Amino acid sequence: MKYLIKLVAIGGLALTLNAQAVDNQAVDVHHFPYERKAIKERTPLARPYLREADVIYARRIHRIIDSREKINLPLQWPMNPLNCLLYKAVTEGVDGIQVTAYKNDSLVTPFTPEEVLERGETEEVIQIAPDPDDPEYLIDSVIKNEFDCEKIIRYEVMEYWVFDKQRGMMQPVIVGLAPLFKPEVEGVELNEQPFFWLKWDEVKDLLIKQEVFNRHNDAMRLSYYDFFELRLFGSYVVKEPNEFDFYIRDFEEFKNDPKAALYEGERIKMEIANWEMDLWEY
Repeated sequence: MKYLIKLVAIGGLALTLNAQAVDNQAVDVHHFPYERKAIKERTPLARPYLREADVIYARRIHRIIDSREKINLPLQWPMNPLNCLLYKAVTEGVDGIQVTAYKNDSLVTPFTPEEVLERGETEEVIQIAPDPDDPEYLIDSVIKNEFDCEKIIRYEVMEYWVFDKQRGMMQPVIVGLAPLFKPEVEGVELNEQPFFWLKWDEVKDLLIKQEVFNRHNDAMRLSYYDFFELRLFGSYVVKEPNEFDFYIRDFEEFKNDPKAALYEGERIKMEIANWEMDLWEY
């Protein structure tokens, strides 16, 4: 009997210790066996100073990143998806950082958080019978649905490709990032467009502290800042400077030919690469 009582007591102690361990692990949703501080303590490095006199070539490029492509799947990581991260950062802030959203790629006119929330809302009209005794009398009632950030699957990046003759190198400099969405008007889904624009210099302080999935090593998690600055994404070009400020798809010869528009984007990529290669002599 004493032996049985001892077993029960030991079992109860084990369950208590196990419950405490579970409670401690619940603090970290990733359940790592050690405290992780590296990502949260990072700060972005300042870019090397660039003199105007040293820039002998600059080209502004817009490109699209589709998170459904295999190389871009880390952007959909359920533990920290980029779409919901950016939406929350603009509307309510993340870790004390509130990011300003802008209305277009000029990055001058800002949205208020309320305007962003309203921009993503959809309206649904239903008919209700206010009088139970007269069910044939119906009135329209408008229901507003909050925006589902998971609907964002593509992103537009605005960047400059700059050749610095002082250091003898071509480098891309990201200046803006925009999640894309399809607005709905009276139940009709419109063409895809930027939800809002973010200045890279403002949002990078947030992205460098946010983990992105690393399929090779859990101990070496990268940040979203690393993902963009190290060019770990796949993308295609959709716009270069032109007299009409058109996207490639807006030109007459590409309107009904998406494959030709894709080839045109690749031609622009090669043009930039060839410009740099032509500077060298062998």
